[in-house]
Amino acid sequence: MSLRTIRIGGADDTASALGPLESRVIEIMWAYGDWMAVSDVMTEIEKSGEGKTLAYSTVKTIMQNLVNKLHLNKKSAGRANLFIPAISREAFQASVIGDVLRPLYRSQRNPLLAHIAGELANDDESYEEFAKLLAAKRAEARRA
Repeated sequence: MSLRTIRIGGADDTASALGPLESRVIEIMWAYGDWMAVSDVMTEIEKSGEGKTLAYSTVKTIMQNLVNKLHLNKKSAGRANLFIPAISREAFQASVIGDVLRPLYRSQRNPLLAHIAGELANDDESYEEFAKLLAAKRAEARRA
């Protein structure tokens, strides 16, 4: 994944490696957590009242794109196809963050760490959370 595939500030002001419709579909899939047909996803989109009604073929294409990106699994059920998340929300988020930060850490380590330190210095709650995460990761590394 390249940096230019990252979309910052979507409708809900989040970063995503997916387009807005892909993000909406995968969020529905994660919330449901089981096999869903295209028509089920369409129903959920319509119930949310967010935006215009999408064509069946559009939702099907979005879901197939997510299969191609390895975010959904697909199986046949008669004439229909069913889909289920292939990756958890947490694993997806970790992958996106890793794809963005890993090259920065390798090529711009000091500026990256200085930026993170600057952000944490002004936010006690985040600093405490970071300190706990760092201690847990260090303990995990010692056990390995």
